[in-house]
Formats: sequence, C-alpha cells, structure tokens
Amino acid sequence: MKKILFISFLLSSLSASFLYDKDTPICIEDYYIKNSRVYFLKSSDGQWSSTRENNTIKDLHSGYTWDADNSICKPESWLILGMDVKDWHFLEALTGLLFGFTFMFFTIILFMQAGKEK
Repeated sequence: MKKILFISFLLSSLSASFLYDKDTPICIEDYYIKNSRVYFLKSSDGQWSSTRENNTIKDLHSGYTWDADNSICKPESWLILGMDVKDWHFLEALTGLLFGFTFMFFTIILFMQAGKEK
C-alpha cells in the first residue's frame, strides 16, 4: 500500500513546474534562495537566472507544467477547477480511503458468507 501511495505521489509531481509571475510570467523548474537572491531554472532554455526582487516568493505559483511543443506554461487540471494543491491532495486521499473502506467492507462480507456455509 505504501508503494502505491509513493508511486502516485511521484507521478503527480514528475512534471511539476512553477509559474514565476512578476513582470512577465515565465515557467521555471526549480528555485532556491541564497543571500537574499532568488535563483531559478527556466523551463524554456534550462538556464539559471537570479533576481533580487522583494517579496518574490509570493509570485511563485505551483501547479503548472511546461508545454515544450507550444512554449507555454499550462496549469494543471486541479488548478483549472479552482482548487489549491492541498485541496487536490485531500480529495485524492479521501477517494483512496473510500475505495479502501468499500473493498474492506465487501471482503469482510464475503468471508462471513463463506464461513456460514460450512
């Protein structure tokens, strides 16, 4: 069960990019902060850039993927629905719990019916 959860988390975050929306929005793959500068890896050309803007972190939005064919930063499906990433993961977890409970319930019923027949 842990492997399935790990694989689903890994698949959901493989193509994760960020939208850096300050003056001109660009798609970035990774970023880090060092010495009050924000360094980010552009999705378009794979080059590292940096900026010394104030409040830069509030301009980074998760939930985007880089479409190399069209050279655009597309939002994920859950972002189109107006959800936050926490809401999406909560919905995935709740769905998994409901399926697991349903499977467990009917498995117990089957075992009880098989025990009655003897």
